[in-house]
Amino acid sequence: MKHACREISQLASDSLDRPLSLFERLKFNIHLAMCKHCRNYSHNMKFIRKITEMIDTTNYGEIRLSDEQRQRLHERLDKSTE
Repeated sequence: MKHACREISQLASDSLDRPLSLFERLKFNIHLAMCKHCRNYSHNMKFIRKITEMIDTTNYGEIRLSDEQRQRLHERLDKSTE
């Protein structure tokens, strides 16, 4: 992994937890425009975050997805492997 990609993958992770500065956003978006691998990584990070937010753990820590959530997850996973 190139140094620039390593830095961008860290920014992708950081962006899920905090707003990026203007300089960070510019660097991030310019790099994503040129690097397919980092675009995929950023997309996958956002997707994983969405999935984890959908998980219901209210029943004593048991993870449960509704049938609709399960179907959407399968559809999204199928699309990401195309």
